[in-house]
Amino acid sequence: MDARQVWQNALERIQQRVSRGAYTTWFRGAVGFELSQRTLTVGVSNTFAAEHLTQRFADVARAAVSQTLGAPAEVRFVPLAVLSAAVGPQPPSAAAPERGAEPAPQRASRPRDARPRPQAARSAALATPARARPIGRPGGPTPAPGAMRAQPPLPGMTAAMSERAFTSSPASRPTPAFASRSGPLRGSPPWSLDGAAPNPRFTFDTFMVGVNNRFAYAAAQEVVSAAGQRYNPLLIYGGVGLGKTHLLHAIGQRLMEQGLRVVYVTAERFTNEIVEAIRRRTTQQFRDRYRSVDALLMDDAQFIAGRESTEEEFFHTFNWLHEADKQIVLTSDRPPRAMRQLHDRLRSRFEWGLLADIQPPDYESRLDILRAKAQALGARVPEESLIRLAHPTCESVRELEGELTRVLAYAQTLGQPLDPETVTRALGPVHAEQRASRPVDAQMVLAAVRERFGVSTEALLGKSRERQTAWARQVAMYLLREETSASLFQIGDRLGGRDHTTIMHGCSSVAQRMEADPRARADVAAARALLRR
Repeated sequence: MDARQVWQNALERIQQRVSRGAYTTWFRGAVGFELSQRTLTVGVSNTFAAEHLTQRFADVARAAVSQTLGAPAEVRFVPLAVLSAAVGPQPPSAAAPERGAEPAPQRASRPRDARPRPQAARSAALATPARARPIGRPGGPTPAPGAMRAQPPLPGMTAAMSERAFTSSPASRPTPAFASRSGPLRGSPPWSLDGAAPNPRFTFDTFMVGVNNRFAYAAAQEVVSAAGQRYNPLLIYGGVGLGKTHLLHAIGQRLMEQGLRVVYVTAERFTNEIVEAIRRRTTQQFRDRYRSVDALLMDDAQFIAGRESTEEEFFHTFNWLHEADKQIVLTSDRPPRAMRQLHDRLRSRFEWGLLADIQPPDYESRLDILRAKAQALGARVPEESLIRLAHPTCESVRELEGELTRVLAYAQTLGQPLDPETVTRALGPVHAEQRASRPVDAQMVLAAVRERFGVSTEALLGKSRERQTAWARQVAMYLLREETSASLFQIGDRLGGRDHTTIMHGCSSVAQRMEADPRARADVAAARALLRR
């Protein structure tokens, strides 16, 4: 069997071992490229997908390929752009449809002044998988299969960005049709309906990337490299003040640089506008405004849950934009499944693309954020003072920056040096009750871990290597390091007399798993939440 046949057979086994969503998101676009010395090279869409498949699904893929070949084998996931650059044009199989699949239907051009099609027609179109739908914009010619890959990358651009430039440049994209009374959108800057500009501080360059937010950052980068074609919709969720709005503005600004028309709106404003449109009987103008854009960015999407008129209108707007391959990016303080009042039809659409979570920053991330903030403010803060600021657990980046601002103002106003003692005095009144009345100690951490994982104290302190127990023990090491002032030696002594190098390895393992595995992040977040009951 050649590489393509081996991979197709392996996919049948992989499909039985992973969830339907994981298979659709990560495996359906992969192609068997080369088989050499029992190592199968699989081409995937981009670097992000290659890294994610290697971290999350390498064991599953290796087992499936080994069973197919009848002998131990290895699997390498490599971006197709890299493979094409190394060996020339891709084999025909890379652009061919899956075995037994029907050719993708060609979507007819939509007239400029066309009104939204009946819901039944849109539902039928949505039933077609996103990858099978032809890439292109309504009103423009649909490119032939493989046509984009034949275009050479533009200088200074990645393959994905170059592909985007050929398919949706401003010159080739049809001008959206506006109603005669389309209102503020006509002639206004391509950012929001009232002409407001994005926050210039919220860019990818100023976003501090750490273990807690790397997945969301990488997903946002992929979205701007191929808007409407990859991870659509993208929903970024996490607690207050962790950088969701920052990423949303960064995405919007990067898309604007590509010449796309972008609308940023909060769920509250969207609700107010639809209510006003219903009152004034201008719902058609409202729909024209939101459906004549290239990207819709909605902040705090959880607030549309339970609002019947808002949910109804957003449902149809979502369908319209998604069918037209327009990018949708949402932020929320919780995952869709936790939006109790949200209708199932919207919840399923929120989960349709990619969910990316942002967790509270760990110690290293907090320290990096404080260094960057101090530099931006032009303040020379000693490292030991930044360490004092960074050590207590902080659930919000916004809160962390506020604490630094308070310390700087306190020292300047009272003429105090920026030393650790000044940090303690400046923040004392703010967090006296929270930090003095209930400090986190080792016993509290162990109790939280026992409750989260259902293991005994004896198991945590013992030498059992059972998988669940070993993971719970490593989480305890990580939380003791993050939540208390205990040293590595003290943590090792508290966990049954373990060496400090074992504690370092355990903390590092947890950090790496949190970066790659959402379940690991959920475990740590749940145990941390138990500390704050």
